Amino acid sequence: MRQTQTSRAASWLPVMIRLTAVGYLLFFVPDLVFASTHHVSGLPPLLARLFDWGAGGPDDRAIAVMFSTVYIVWALVLFRSAQAPLANRLFLDFNLTANSAHFAAMLVMAVAMREHHRHLAGVVALGLLTTVPLAACWLPVRRRNGRVTVAAHG
Repeated sequence: MRQTQTSRAASWLPVMIRLTAVGYLLFFVPDLVFASTHHVSGLPPLLARLFDWGAGGPDDRAIAVMFSTVYIVWALVLFRSAQAPLANRLFLDFNLTANSAHFAAMLVMAVAMREHHRHLAGVVALGLLTTVPLAACWLPVRRRNGRVTVAAHG
């Protein structure tokens, strides 16, 4: 039964990697546009809550532009890594670890900081949608294929 679950995870892995990458693009391309054109405040309140983290100062937009740019490039590399997941295991491990840490930090902020309580539902939804499905496919495949060691040249 474990082999069947791992085989199922392996067959879905490229799809989940690409869906995760597309999800990042669907969020961060608009975030980049809204932040760089100063149009977050023109969005409906429910939608604006997804994009308006921070104290609302002038530096928030610059941070959103930089963050979005990094995630857009990240999504493109992630999409490409779906062609050969095991050959890109370090990047997939990094992606899962970094996004889990980012999700945890946003969750703590949304719970602990009064001004970020309004983000709680979005944080939970986006964190679960972008982390759990990919982890469910990647971790069994990674476990089945063990550690890869690289000999040092020198």
